[in-house]
Amino acid sequence: MSVHLSPIESNREWLDSRVPNGFWHERRNRVTYMNWLGTKLGFVRYEDWYQIRNQDFRRNRGATLLNRFYCSSVLEAMRDMLPDYAWLPWLFSKTPKGFWDEAENRRAYMKWLQGTLQLETEENWYQLTEESFNENRGAGLLTNYYHGSILSALEEYRPDIDWKPWRFRKVPNGYWSLTGNRQRYFDWLADRLTYRSLSDWDNLTRRIVCDSGGAGLLSHFYCGSLLRLRDDVAAVYAKNMVDA
Repeated sequence: MSVHLSPIESNREWLDSRVPNGFWHERRNRVTYMNWLGTKLGFVRYEDWYQIRNQDFRRNRGATLLNRFYCSSVLEAMRDMLPDYAWLPWLFSKTPKGFWDEAENRRAYMKWLQGTLQLETEENWYQLTEESFNENRGAGLLTNYYHGSILSALEEYRPDIDWKPWRFRKVPNGYWSLTGNRQRYFDWLADRLTYRSLSDWDNLTRRIVCDSGGAGLLSHFYCGSLLRLRDDVAAVYAKNMVDA
């Protein structure tokens, strides 16, 4: 709900050409202005304040308050007005400069995202997509801090899990070009299919590969050829035997 003010707090000095010296240093005056602004913008619930923009202050005689007292931060204005409310910075139109550089802030967002999307198991996390972040105000975090990599976000948030990149919708750019990554996939797939010898790979089908997160590997790296995939498996394992 909106902040309730007593009649004595109804003065609107900000509507004059300039406010008195030291006016904004009084928290009572700042809260009075914020309440007036919220009413003018039609805000009723706390959550409505997430819609506020810097230009709302400029258009309503509050530019000096925002820029000089709050250092142009809407979040700081809200924390001053309602310090006991648990504001979620990413729900505003933009986060404060450098916000995502803090590990604590990144973790807070990922924890919130987990609850919002009800990601209760490791399997659930593999369903995350770029849209999951875009639709939940995390586009800036994913794009600017993790360079678009959901895997990087999860490796930081849950380092206790041995993430399998191929189980996401797409693997990082260049992932399959590294022999070690393909071997890791082969080892995992062999374990999943209980393959114990190279001859077992003759039973591999296109459907099995696609259902096991290897569609991109098969289509892009092997140009859709199962034979080339099997040859690579043999080459990787043969090299390991030689190295051993």
